[in-house]
Amino acid sequence: MENVIAALLFALLVASGTLGVSSLGMFVFHRHENRDTQQRERLEYAFFGLFGVVVMLMMWYAL
Repeated sequence: MENVIAALLFALLVASGTLGVSSLGMFVFHRHENRDTQQRERLEYAFFGLFGVVVMLMMWYAL
């Protein structure tokens, strides 16, 4: 029971890292027929990808 906080931080690290890296992959490989829609969706993927990676690095530092 003494490592519950570390386990929760690790779970958050893995979850945010997975979502961040997959969002960055979608940023690179996502294509859409409408150029405006594609740019908006790629901006969202980039934001969530970078946010996920930043949260992952913060949890890594917290461990």
